[in-house]
Amino acid sequence: MRDYYFDDLKPGNTFTSPSFILTEQQLIEFSKNYDPQSFHLDAEAAASSHFGGLVAGGFQTAALAWALALKTGVFKECALAGLGIEGLRWLRPVRAGDMLTCRFEVLEARMSSSRPGQGIAVSRFDLFNQNADVVFTMRMAQLLKCREARAISAAEPPTKKSQG
Repeated sequence: MRDYYFDDLKPGNTFTSPSFILTEQQLIEFSKNYDPQSFHLDAEAAASSHFGGLVAGGFQTAALAWALALKTGVFKECALAGLGIEGLRWLRPVRAGDMLTCRFEVLEARMSSSRPGQGIAVSRFDLFNQNADVVFTMRMAQLLKCREARAISAAEPPTKKSQG
């Protein structure tokens, strides 16, 4: 797998994750801890809800999109910090048994004006189900390490601690 840094990411670059099948147990366990509502926890109650059955919570869906994006390996070496998320949209319910895939596209990339050797990339993340329906989307800004910063820090000798 290739190591990516900020310098490698250009607007228009698109990456696709491996797929993941959400199980009912995973859906319910997440919901117990983070979104304990009946339509996430109880199949019988969920059947009479607006959704007509169990559905994943919105933030579980967002977490799955990010987890799948990480599986591409793009952010393994370069991720420093998330700077913010805009436009979270839950477009369709995610259900147990859905096969999910994340595709993200770099929309903007610029060098940081205050942090040498770092850049800011804004990407759109779309989560798809097995029917190629977009179920979730978001835009995220991230602070990323530049390749040159890695080379410079690797070449610098270690500093000596003062004795005293």
